[in-house]
Amino acid sequence: MQKVTRDFLREAARAQVALVYYAGHGVQVDGRNYLIPVDVELKPGVSMTEAMIDMDTIMAGLDDQVRTNILIFDACRNNPMAQQVAAAGSSRGIEGTPGLAASSSLGSGATLGAGTLIAFATAPGQVALDGEGANSPFSAALSRHIGTPGLEVQQMLTRVRAEVVSGTKNKQVPWSNSSLLGEVYLAEK
Repeated sequence: MQKVTRDFLREAARAQVALVYYAGHGVQVDGRNYLIPVDVELKPGVSMTEAMIDMDTIMAGLDDQVRTNILIFDACRNNPMAQQVAAAGSSRGIEGTPGLAASSSLGSGATLGAGTLIAFATAPGQVALDGEGANSPFSAALSRHIGTPGLEVQQMLTRVRAEVVSGTKNKQVPWSNSSLLGEVYLAEK
């Protein structure tokens, strides 16, 4: 996953639009957000955060020129590594704070975050639901709206948010932060 992330950031440097979509587990450690690879293995003496992908690294890697950056994170945020942490002898849990934190690196690079939209499956500090089907409530709603022709990305996320809030009976509210510089369409008008 770290190699794929590096390769993606290298390719994104030449793109007009960069889109990151992640569905899986994520945790917050000391106010920083980490994505957890499915095959992560913790070993004694190795920092647990070295095995994960720091979301700030992804965002900082995209904040190098004016382009449209769309980052969509659907991270369950429970602790799938609890047994590995215990087996590795770590005395510190990886989930000191529930949910993911609001981004701290956005706007720290050359473009000050211009042209970026970040969407989370739920509000900062809250826990996203896994749902009962193959996809989470957020991913299921996103899949129904992302390809809608002529639907601007922020309008699309508003529809996703409304569907998730309704479908979870107000238990989950997707959250987004935007500094987009114009309208963005992911499907043709």
